[in-house]
Amino acid sequence: MPSAARLTAILRTLHWRRGLRAGFAVATAMIVCRLLHRPMGWAALGGFEATLVDNGGPYRSRLYTIATVTFGGALCGIIGTLAPQDLILAALITAAICFAVTFARVASQPIASTAVIILVIYFAGFGSADRTFTAALTNTIAYILGGLWAGTLSLFLWPVDPFRPARLEVAACYDLLADFTANLHIASPTHNDHDDDHTRAVEFKRQLRAKLESAHAALNATAARAPVRTVRARNLNVLLETADLLFAAAVRLTELAEFTSNNTTLPNAIANIARDLSGAEHAIATGLRTRPADNAASFGPKGSHRLQYVIRPTALLPTPDPADALHTHLIADQRDALQNIDIAFEAVRAVWTGADVRPGAATISSGAPSMPESLPGMGGIDKPDWLDALQQNWTLDSIMMRHALRMAIIGAVDVILIHTLHISHGFWLAMTSIIVLQPYSVGVVRKGVQRVAGTVGGGILAAVLAASIHSYTGIIIVITACSVLTLATYAVDYGWYSFFLTPTFVLMSLPYLRDWRYAGVRIVTTLLGAIVAVVAMRVLWPQSLTMELSRLLSRSASACAAYLRAVLLWWNIPAADRNPAERTILAPARRACGLASQDAEEALDRVILEPSLPVLATAGSAAPTAESALTFTTYIRRFTQCVTTLAFVGTPDARTIARLKILNHRLAAICAALDHKSDCANSPTTAPAPLPDATTPTDPNSLAEQMLQRMERQAGVLERAAISITTPAQTNTSLGVPSLTVSP
Repeated sequence: MPSAARLTAILRTLHWRRGLRAGFAVATAMIVCRLLHRPMGWAALGGFEATLVDNGGPYRSRLYTIATVTFGGALCGIIGTLAPQDLILAALITAAICFAVTFARVASQPIASTAVIILVIYFAGFGSADRTFTAALTNTIAYILGGLWAGTLSLFLWPVDPFRPARLEVAACYDLLADFTANLHIASPTHNDHDDDHTRAVEFKRQLRAKLESAHAALNATAARAPVRTVRARNLNVLLETADLLFAAAVRLTELAEFTSNNTTLPNAIANIARDLSGAEHAIATGLRTRPADNAASFGPKGSHRLQYVIRPTALLPTPDPADALHTHLIADQRDALQNIDIAFEAVRAVWTGADVRPGAATISSGAPSMPESLPGMGGIDKPDWLDALQQNWTLDSIMMRHALRMAIIGAVDVILIHTLHISHGFWLAMTSIIVLQPYSVGVVRKGVQRVAGTVGGGILAAVLAASIHSYTGIIIVITACSVLTLATYAVDYGWYSFFLTPTFVLMSLPYLRDWRYAGVRIVTTLLGAIVAVVAMRVLWPQSLTMELSRLLSRSASACAAYLRAVLLWWNIPAADRNPAERTILAPARRACGLASQDAEEALDRVILEPSLPVLATAGSAAPTAESALTFTTYIRRFTQCVTTLAFVGTPDARTIARLKILNHRLAAICAALDHKSDCANSPTTAPAPLPDATTPTDPNSLAEQMLQRMERQAGVLERAAISITTPAQTNTSLGVPSLTVSP
């Protein structure tokens, strides 16, 4: 590729809108401070950090994230500034702050996205030259005002949505699907157009498959931090998988129609079903392309879309006639399609509101009761999600607990080094350590090399700029330009991000004009900080990301299987004794599932968030595996939520128990496929017994039946994701387990 063309391709990968927005926020904050004859650094820092953490998406989640970094950073900045000069007390306070902020990442997405930046603000306050209460208050107010201005700019005046390309790709999938469903031609096998219909279906499947792959690629390339734990990313992934299942439903309708040539009513029934499905799919596409005026309330439990396309059709489903096999199959297919539409509606709503819906919170049947807020024995579920997450991770088996302890130790060590060696501007050392330090050693080495290389180059540039600029006007212009380039490269390449970040921060905190030696201090302290981080990762609970990801995905499947077995055990306990048994049987299994999912998501985030510019990219790509792993982590969490609901609304009849045992066997096979050294792979298992005949009629509208059907579909998605992860080139391979759903 010619150098000019390569440069153009690289420039196109940068996120210029985010960069320009950051530059504008920082420049305006500095100009206002300059006009008021106030220091510029803290206000510019507040504007820069608030813009940095804005990943786009639902307004509520963006607001929480910006508020967290603004007010959480302000609080830690005050604590850092007022930290005592006594070495022991300073080290203990620093260790406590580092542990608390890092461990709190498991509690919520806003904290997970901002924890490192909050610690950066703490050390910026810790390194302040003036450590009086008045200075701490003044700096904090400037930081908050800068953050509020940047938040207003990001939320209302200049919003940027990095998920927009992926969202539009998913919407295009549903548009294509709706057009196909609307144009279903109900013809008999002897009809002259039958072959043409089959050819059209094959061609459409090729088009939809290409569109789904394009949407997966767009989602995987989204420039957002912590995408695995982002509500919008998870639900866009659910929408893609659901589109695949809805296409399978449309194909089954055409196949079923081939046997209705002698039936006078079924062709019309199939045409009506196809029309309703097409309308629902068009509504989903429209709801994804642009933000609905009602903030997606029409997709909610009592919304107009759900009423029109889900609740009413479900209420009108006729009772199956055992003597009419075709009619019975048609009703079953329609019910399955309606459940998939319901899941898609939940996902669309979550995309815009930023809040996942717990399975069972709303059911598709107008006659089926919603899951109550509390049921006897549900003490473990009544507690807030954030508290449950903290309890799940309060163990040394948790990767995040070990990482929080590691951060606490390193924070204290950095303080001791700064005081003992009398390092000038030593807060740069601590900042580098906490930024470079990652839960996995491979990330630390790679990130450390990138940061050191970028910082050294950026430090040299900062020294040249600091020696060359003669006025504060020039400082403002250069900081603005560096801010633009820092945010433009933020989610593209960490080395270049570090390169532009260094002159940005050096010039923001420059004690006085033309102090080129300050950049040299930055380079030296960065080298020391990176060395401390790498040594800590090698000594304190070292983790290998390459080996960990597949093992952690396997462990999450194994935890879900154990949760199913715990439910079966709990159901065997007399009802009067279940309340205390829930705390000893279900709660530990549920916490184990949450812990395994958390660790897998953290590992996958590290895989996705190490992108490179095209010029630095190596041959081959792990993108397909990352896409499949994202699907896996999304659905394993949804599976766990369904098990939790089923445990309290299900009944231990023979058929339900048999279905759960089959699901347990499927999860064990998934676990063994992902990790051949796991307990699942080494423990021989016998195939589950076939399903017994139902002794009593099953209510298809009951919440328990809906949860079972969801779990069976989710298990199919997990199987396909596991196959793609382990054998990317052989996506049609079977795991050799029974399936209760039809895979598209």
